Amino acid sequence: PALLAWLLPVEWISRVVVFSSLVLLLVLGAVAAWLGGAPIAKGAVRVAFWGVVAMVCTYLVGQLFGAPVA
Repeated sequence: PALLAWLLPVEWISRVVVFSSLVLLLVLGAVAAWLGGAPIAKGAVRVAFWGVVAMVCTYLVGQLFGAPVA
C-alpha cells in the first residue's frame, strides 16, 4: 500500500490503498493460519475483519480531530 500511495495519482490513493490493504490482510491472515495449522478461510477473515476495524477507527479519529482525508 505505501508503494501504491507513492506511485498513484492523488485522487486514487484512498480507494486503492484501502482495497490493497484489505487484500494483503486476507493474504497475510491466510498464510498465518496455514503456518499455524488453523482453518485458512477463518484466519484470513479474522485478520481482515480486525484490520478493517482498525482502519475505520483511524478514519473516525481523523475525522474527530479534523485531519484531511484524501
